Amino acid sequence: MKSILLAITLGTSLLLPSSGWTQSGDKKEKNKDLLDSTNWRKWAPDPVPYLNAEETLDTFKIAPGFRIELVAEAPMIKDPVFAEFDLKGRLWVCEFQTYMKDLDGSDENVADSRVMVLEDTNGDGKMDKSTVFLDDVINPRGLTIVEGGALVATGDGQLLFCEDTDGDLKADKRTPVLEYATAASGNIEHAENGLHYAIDNWMYNSKSNRRLQWKDGTILATDTKSRGQWGMSTDAYGRLYYNTNSAWFYTDSEIYDRQYGDPRAKSGLVRGIRTNTAMNRAYNPGMIKEDGRIDRVTSVSGLAVHSHGAFGEEWEGTIFSFSPGTNTVAAFKPDKPMPETKGFNQVHYPDEKWSQREFLASTDERFRPVNGSFGPDGCLYIVDLNRGVIQHKKFLTSYLRRQSAERELDKHIGKGRIWRVVPEKFEKVPAPTDLVEGLNHPYLWWRLNCQKRIVEQHRKDLATKITEVAMNGTDPGQAHAMWTLAGIGALSKEVVSKNLEDDGWFVRMTALRLAGESTPLPHIFPADYVSHAKAIGDSNTPVLSEYANLLATKGYPNRFASIYKDKEPGWIKKDKDLHDSYQRGLTTYSQYCAACHQPHGKGLTNLAPSLVKSDWVSDNPHVLIGVAMNGLSGPISVNGKPVTDVPPIMPPHNFLTDQQMADTLTYVRNAWGNKSDKITPAQIKEYREAHKERPAPWTEAELRK
Repeated sequence: MKSILLAITLGTSLLLPSSGWTQSGDKKEKNKDLLDSTNWRKWAPDPVPYLNAEETLDTFKIAPGFRIELVAEAPMIKDPVFAEFDLKGRLWVCEFQTYMKDLDGSDENVADSRVMVLEDTNGDGKMDKSTVFLDDVINPRGLTIVEGGALVATGDGQLLFCEDTDGDLKADKRTPVLEYATAASGNIEHAENGLHYAIDNWMYNSKSNRRLQWKDGTILATDTKSRGQWGMSTDAYGRLYYNTNSAWFYTDSEIYDRQYGDPRAKSGLVRGIRTNTAMNRAYNPGMIKEDGRIDRVTSVSGLAVHSHGAFGEEWEGTIFSFSPGTNTVAAFKPDKPMPETKGFNQVHYPDEKWSQREFLASTDERFRPVNGSFGPDGCLYIVDLNRGVIQHKKFLTSYLRRQSAERELDKHIGKGRIWRVVPEKFEKVPAPTDLVEGLNHPYLWWRLNCQKRIVEQHRKDLATKITEVAMNGTDPGQAHAMWTLAGIGALSKEVVSKNLEDDGWFVRMTALRLAGESTPLPHIFPADYVSHAKAIGDSNTPVLSEYANLLATKGYPNRFASIYKDKEPGWIKKDKDLHDSYQRGLTTYSQYCAACHQPHGKGLTNLAPSLVKSDWVSDNPHVLIGVAMNGLSGPISVNGKPVTDVPPIMPPHNFLTDQQMADTLTYVRNAWGNKSDKITPAQIKEYREAHKERPAPWTEAELRK
């Protein structure tokens, strides 16, 4: 459930003539006369009543075989936009209490919002206890539970590590660990969001071209494909799902080297069960049909994928995408089961009044499904912002402002609900008894979250038990166990070799994908497995055989998001030890350094300096070792020139092993046109021993001595 809020094209308008009022959203309209339209009065002339939860339940129409239940509501929560379960069954909720409090969007960046933790103490499926985990923050847009606490993305452009040090479920320590969603304070609909944990042990984000990882109390970042606007999800096969406000969903399979293709929504059709006049540009001729509904979606927000959950085989692989503007949740079923899925078909249901409707639809105009995910019970949870105005002031047209005021859509804020969609024949599946058993659980939620906890805790003590699951578990359990072993640095060649001969296509696919992880060079397909790949190339499963043949002939495809392609210098190729160190260093640099200094080494303005032809890199190796191990603070000069466009801090990386550090610095000293002597593990060990009592970063003056 790791994505947040709303990619929405809705909003409001004052009871003022447009000639005397101009909204920011009006700037895109060339025909200003259209903004004077009051066409909504034809279909929806009256104020919109506020419905309590029981009344809203009566407005729902849902697909046969399902029911919808209330999980939580105001005042327990207010203005929810994101929710995530932890391993104890508690629901963590992010609130947007200062989002569009009125038609002017007043006080938006006031720190009045919270993160709530909800509990169901009697097991009846409804939350009955709430605790304020974090308060006095600006519109928290997402969170994820990590080892030691929670990462919370706030509206002031910070990712906070929040800790409860005394066990009362209230954060008494908050530490900024990364700039995140820096655009949120001025453009809240178009800023980074997500924090969605996937099978490869990385957290993926929408409106972002980076992925994140929490390791040893440190946040790591690497480049990735730019994706989406609001919302991020994944399935049991490592495919990522995201969307934009006018597209139900997109997919890609970058995690599995882009071998599954990228099917996307075939159309933007939407079928609600009420008039949809409160849309930002519904004044455009033809946007509203004769029955008062819009034909194509313009307000998609989060999405969730049923992949190994409680809905059963009939719904396996179905994408549920949320349209708060039309008060609907749409369902898209795959045309064939994986690995043969090539596309998805939108499912519509007959409706006596409206001809067709979506999987879930409501006549309550304040039902705003902005986010959702599948929980530990395998059911679909929907975050309902539950208000009339959801368009941000930056994009609000005077047409919508006027309509929202006239129809009183700006009233009744500070509400909010969370709903659960449950199969009529729902049967509970027991939770696992421990983390390793969780890797083999039938539900994806448990497998992913147990994997995440093991990897973040770096539980190498569990490697033997995890290896047993990797070699003898269920098909999905074996895959998760392999990724878990890779995440803790304990994936053996024995596991890879056995699983390359497994009967399950996904187990073999994962063994091929992770074969490199059983060696010091994970981004290079090992020569030892070329014969295995050739044998798998004769498989009757096309996606598996094509991947195997690719690896047998060309090796792994380039996995770096940057267009930069590393060119190994000729002198490196002539020295086997130097070549091996360089290649290992490339891998570690890509994981821990490239997000700031970039794959091409040229750095980023306002983030990190260039490493290309830099005296910090090529001169005294002890200076470079000191910077990498203990970090650097204060102003610096590069090649004698003061640097003014990067922060005065470089974090320490002494968590790397001696070998990793030596290889990384060797790579940096010989990539991008640099050429300097190799750094050895012995040099790193000597430095570590000499400066083991030093906790602080160096200054340039100290190092230049």
